[in-house]
Amino acid sequence: MNKWKWIAAGIMIALLLVMNVFIFDKKESSAVVAPRLETTLSKERDFSKKHEVTGITYSKNTFDIYKKDSFGSIKEIMVNIGETVSAGQTLIAYENLSIEKELRSLKKEKDMADVRADHYSSEISKWQSELSNFDEKQDSAETKVRLQEQLSDAELQKDLAENESSALSDEISELENRLDDLSVKSPADGVVSEVNGIQDEKPLITIVGQGNFEVKANVNQEIAGLLTTGDSVQIEAPNHKEKVKGTVQTFLPTKENNSFTLTVLIEEEEAWVEGQPAKIIISEKLAEKAKSVPKKAVLKEDGNQYVLVIIKDKLYKRKVETGIEQNGFVQIKKGLEKDQEVVLNPSPVFVSGQTALKK
Repeated sequence: MNKWKWIAAGIMIALLLVMNVFIFDKKESSAVVAPRLETTLSKERDFSKKHEVTGITYSKNTFDIYKKDSFGSIKEIMVNIGETVSAGQTLIAYENLSIEKELRSLKKEKDMADVRADHYSSEISKWQSELSNFDEKQDSAETKVRLQEQLSDAELQKDLAENESSALSDEISELENRLDDLSVKSPADGVVSEVNGIQDEKPLITIVGQGNFEVKANVNQEIAGLLTTGDSVQIEAPNHKEKVKGTVQTFLPTKENNSFTLTVLIEEEEAWVEGQPAKIIISEKLAEKAKSVPKKAVLKEDGNQYVLVIIKDKLYKRKVETGIEQNGFVQIKKGLEKDQEVVLNPSPVFVSGQTALKK
């Protein structure tokens, strides 16, 4: 009986040993299974901050048309606000009563000279017809002489009338040119931005030429301190789909304390309108070529910040000093090199030296 007890006990011990070995092997095999982790590389990145100020557009090609008293009185202003004009187009017509009176008189004299020329032309035809029908046998020589004298006088009078008409035409043409010169024409292609009354001291007409627009805005000292002449900025207007490039021209102090007038030249020609609002977008450089990682790669633990890096399939915990956070990325000031493999969404359960694989 004791013999069977010992055999049973031996079997139980053997089974326990086998089970312990099996469990131990299972634990060992589970321990060596390395987790597969999502990773990324640390990269250099520029961190910047955008500042927006609203300004008003102005044309550098603005033409003011004033009244010219020497031309006489204004007969008609021939354009309206908002109208597009072309170079050479008549804007204002003047009238000069003395020139117009003289012109009417000359035209009347010319008409009379033309009538005389027509009359003597008819007389010439008449005397030439009579001379061609002159009968040497029946008519006297005295009659023939008289006809020839009348023909010569008619030809002379016709020449005088035609010469007078030609001279009067020249004078009329000169006066008409003078009247035409009394009109004022547009100096350039553009848009009429202003039409004022004749009695005002302001320009009668203001033409905003095409191209060369600039934006002016009032900015504080902080914004002015970010800029230097020649810096590039972006310009955005409500009726423009895309931002355009601008170049800082000047920033001059105003009468108000710590205030400046910023002037930016719009580099690209678009259908800008004088007086429309436009945003000037200024980029402030906070950090250039700074090492950075996605924000979700930073682990916060016990008041410190860490990243997990993978080196030769091993995890290592690195304490880091962070800086600027922007657009989902964090600046790493200390503790990490460029192009190092870092784990996204790290867990505090991971320990340095643990085996890990990249997904």
